[in-house]
Amino acid sequence: MGELIGQIKDFFNQPVITLESEVQVWKIVLFAAVLVASVVIAGYLRRWCRRLFDRLKLTQNTVNRLLAILFLVVLIIGIGVAFKVTQIETGVFGKIIHYPLSDLFQSSQKPIEIDTNDTDTGEKLVPKEVDGNRLTLARFFYGFAIVFGMFVFSKYAQYVMQRQVLQPFQIERHTQFVLLRLFHFILIAIGVLISLNTLGISFTSLAIIFGGLSIGIGFGLQNVVSNLISGLILFFERPIKIGDLIEVVDVDIFGRVSSINLRSTVVMALDEKEVIVPNSQLITEPVHNLTHYNNLFRVCISVSVSFDSDVELVKNVLIETAQEHPKVITEPTPEMEDVTTPFVRFIAFGESSLDFELLAWIPDSFQRFDVASDLHFMIWDKFKEYGIKIPFPQRDVHFYPKED
Repeated sequence: MGELIGQIKDFFNQPVITLESEVQVWKIVLFAAVLVASVVIAGYLRRWCRRLFDRLKLTQNTVNRLLAILFLVVLIIGIGVAFKVTQIETGVFGKIIHYPLSDLFQSSQKPIEIDTNDTDTGEKLVPKEVDGNRLTLARFFYGFAIVFGMFVFSKYAQYVMQRQVLQPFQIERHTQFVLLRLFHFILIAIGVLISLNTLGISFTSLAIIFGGLSIGIGFGLQNVVSNLISGLILFFERPIKIGDLIEVVDVDIFGRVSSINLRSTVVMALDEKEVIVPNSQLITEPVHNLTHYNNLFRVCISVSVSFDSDVELVKNVLIETAQEHPKVITEPTPEMEDVTTPFVRFIAFGESSLDFELLAWIPDSFQRFDVASDLHFMIWDKFKEYGIKIPFPQRDVHFYPKED
């Protein structure tokens, strides 16, 4: 039995390949075991994150990209842990990963001779290497992994905060959106600061970078900065909220606001297409917010009839048509300020017709086009039923004979 155990030990201690040093069988087996464990962990995290992203209602393309990045991050970290645990020297590959990138942009300098003897004790001093804060590919990857992990954590924390804190307090939808956005930006900023600390970038370097960015903003990033500032105005001033029905007059955009970001606002149009509108456009141009205080909307239907029509009959037919539509408010409640029952206005004596307007309130402004279409169909049928005619334009043409 002891001889068998000795043979097994000899087998696992037998070198297989040589990189910087000899790699025994047990190191390869341990390396493979760590890789398998990392793949299993990546698969578990992938399933967990997919369920999380489905709850957050992210788009399928975004979910697939995030899951692919997550798998690569976990796999690369697993490979690094495997090399660390097995203590396998990777040779040239390891030197590339840990090579200081700043040395690529520095000219070679001759070493400076310094006195390495301590004047007090006479002992020889060994200069310390200051490589702890140098930027390498490994540090760059760790910084990226920290930011990505903070992003995933932020999505989960927003979901928990919305379900467990904001909804029980019955906070408005737009206020929830603003609070969650600020919470997300704070977490991402913390992740970026931790990542920069991992990369060894000092705040002095950041000041120089932001100083250069300020020059770039002065030359070519005015629109970006304008959109960012406009996004902050939309967040805090709240002229437009999530779920509002807006109409941007100059560019003919009509739809419901689905999200407000720092740079742009997403508007869901009637045909279920998302229109991305720059925030500065919503601040500087006229915008009709149809649901700023409530969702009520007054539909106006213009109708013209012939001169020989009975105006009282036309009025009664139009009111009867509006009251028969199920979406029209026929009995307003005291809470509905300025909301009236359907009524008719006699607008004008036209050139060839009598012009009327039917005005009726509906509870949802997003359905105004559908309700207006239904009323047009119903009015057409009612006019045929009561013999009310819609006239054609009339012109009197006089012919004068030409004299010889």
